[in-house]
Parts: sequence; structure tokens; C-alpha cells
Amino acid sequence: MTFENAMKFISSFTKSGEPVRNLDRIAGLLNQVGNPQKKLKFIHIAGTNGKGSVAEYLTNILIQSGYRTGTLTSPYIRHYQDRIRFNGQDIPEKILCELCEGLQATVTGTSYSQFEITMVIAFLYFVRKNADIVVLETGIGGLLDATNIIEKPLVSVLTSVSKDHMEILGDTIEKIAAQKAGIIKPGCPVVISPFNKGGQIFGQTAREKHCKIFCSDFDEIDFCAVGITGNYFFYHDEDYSTKMGGVHQVENAVTAIETVEALREQGFAVPEDAVKAGLGETIVPGRIQILQENPLVILDGGHNADGTEALARLLQEDRGGKYIGICGMTGTKDADTAAKNLSAVFSKVFCVDGFTPNALPKEQLAGYFRKYHTQAETSALEDALPKALKLAESSENPVVICGSLYLASWYLNQR
Repeated sequence: MTFENAMKFISSFTKSGEPVRNLDRIAGLLNQVGNPQKKLKFIHIAGTNGKGSVAEYLTNILIQSGYRTGTLTSPYIRHYQDRIRFNGQDIPEKILCELCEGLQATVTGTSYSQFEITMVIAFLYFVRKNADIVVLETGIGGLLDATNIIEKPLVSVLTSVSKDHMEILGDTIEKIAAQKAGIIKPGCPVVISPFNKGGQIFGQTAREKHCKIFCSDFDEIDFCAVGITGNYFFYHDEDYSTKMGGVHQVENAVTAIETVEALREQGFAVPEDAVKAGLGETIVPGRIQILQENPLVILDGGHNADGTEALARLLQEDRGGKYIGICGMTGTKDADTAAKNLSAVFSKVFCVDGFTPNALPKEQLAGYFRKYHTQAETSALEDALPKALKLAESSENPVVICGSLYLASWYLNQR
């Protein structure tokens, strides 16, 4: 099978598949391929914001500790293969083709989702590579997410919860948190991130299932430096740094640190210098990423209310003043709240679409920004950055590209 045919096979399934009411469908598929998940050990991560960053921190910490580490994340940033990685390296095209060819001979019908197919490919690959630990990020939710087919994770990690995917998970924080809490398994350790709106539900569920709870203690954090170019802080009297900037990345980092503690209690050797190196070296594409320095161009894929609020807060705290925005969002996100958050730091914004089929029309997005008294101009996608850079040179204001991971992916693939 060629790589082109492998991608056609994966794309023959819809993004969501047929409606899911239980995990029987994915259980049946995994059974057909030998239940590879039963041969692997997992760190299972769910949440609305931060789960991708926590996954990358843990991946690098485990690699630094000498563990053969698989990682499955969602969605991809540059290309499909970067969702499935072993020891930090994308799955090779040749192996992807081999696994797709075998799976194609097994799968009947098109009821599966692309995510389910991807997960099965990943599990088969990680077994082939004899992975010691797999860092597993949920797709959407938790309770009915395909990844929840795993039976007994080493640790269940719950990152921050906000209103997102409400058409699937529910229209309140409580309903969304209940879905995320579905990854908590009886007797398995649970890590809860700081300032977590779902913390009460997560804690209650963990106690009901007799799980030991590791709570990231924000009061134990001593901030030394927080900014766009990175953070330096103390936690429980140890000093750490991250290349990814912002208070929210400190929250993600201490969540990873607490997860390490849960692993250590189970006999995993994770040296402190590996923790510091893993945190200090991690860069997740599209998360407060500096594309160039003169003029400064920042790329961020935060796409919901909490994500855009965190971005706006970081921009304001780092250097104050105003920024020139390039913004595009999908039609399923809360563009009104995003525009409100970002209007606090944008002097002008170029609104774009065309980076994904379900992008919000740029005229509609511009209308949201104008509602909050921000100068908004629609632009062709390929023209937005040159226009913003020209304005940046005359105004000396940095450029910020934001609103969607799909938009971030589009820009990263142009480089």
C-alpha cells in the first residue's frame, strides 16, 4: 500500500463515525486485531485545555528517564503522522502503510471514526515497538471516548475544563466534567490540575472509585519569571523552567510533576534531572510559539474561551500595549467570547477563513470583533501575514496569529 492509499483508507471514514452510545464498536475492532491495548501500559489524559501540553511534558520526561515511550495526541499539527509518535519521532510512512494495509483487510463497513482507526494503528505500532509506557490523550470527552477502552491506566490525568464541544458533552461545566471523569478507573491514581473547574466532580468520582488523588498545589508555586519566551518557577522547593510561556503552562507543568509522583509510587524510576530536562525542552507547535523575532510573530492554537483568555492575559502581562491580530476560527467554537477576550489586546485584527472546510466565515468573525470596538478587516488567508507584518513594521506592534489549531497548522505548513 502506498502512503497516498493509506491516507485514502483513513479518510474513507468520517471524523466522528456513527453515533456512539457505548464502547462496543471499538472493543470489537480491537478484538479483531488481537487487543493490542492489553499489552500496553498507559497514562490517560482528559480535559478541555492543557492536555496536549501535559502529554508532551510527560513524553519528554519519560524519554529522558530512558523509557520506550509511545504518544497518541489529537489533532495533528503539521501532518497526520505527528499524532502517533514513538520516543518523540513520528510513525514512519512505511510502517503506517503496512498497518493500514493489514487493518483494511480486517475492517468491514464505514461506521468507525477516523480517530478510532488512528488509535488502533497507534496501539499496533506501540506493541510492535515494545513501548514501556504510552501517553494517551483523549479525543473528545472521556466516558465514551474510544481511548476509554483501556482497562487500568497507570494514572488518569484530568486537566482544566471549560465549555467546548458542548453539542457532544453537554452545555454546562458539570456535564462536561462528568464526561471527562469517565476515564477514572477503580483503584487507579488520579491527578487533577490546579484551578480546575471540574475539580469537585473529579475528586468526588475518584473517591467513589477508591483512587488516590494527586492534586497540583498552586500555593506551592513560587513564580520567578513568566512570559512569552518561557517560565521559571519553584515547586515544592525545586526549580523548574519551561520554554512554553504563560501561567497556564506552569499549571500544566506542575500537573506533569504530580503525574511523575504517581508513577514513582508505582516503582517507575524517574530522576529529578529528567523531570527538569523534560519540562525545559518541551515545545508544542502552535502553543505560544514564536515564529520570528523581528518583527515578533507569535502563533497560538487556543480556540475556546479559556484558551483565548489565557492568551490575552499572557500578552497583556508580558509587554502590555497592543498587538496586531490574525484570527480564524471554526464554526463550532464560541467566536463571540474569543473576540471579546482578544479585543483587549488587539489594536487591529485581520480575519481569515479557508484554512479548514468548517471555518467560520471571515465576515462573521470580523463582526464579532467590531462588536467589541476592535478594528477588524477581512483578508484572504495568504495575504493576512504580509499585511500584518507591514503594519507591524510601521507601528512596532507584534503580530499574533490565533483562533484555531487548524489555522496554526496552516501557517506551520507554509514554512
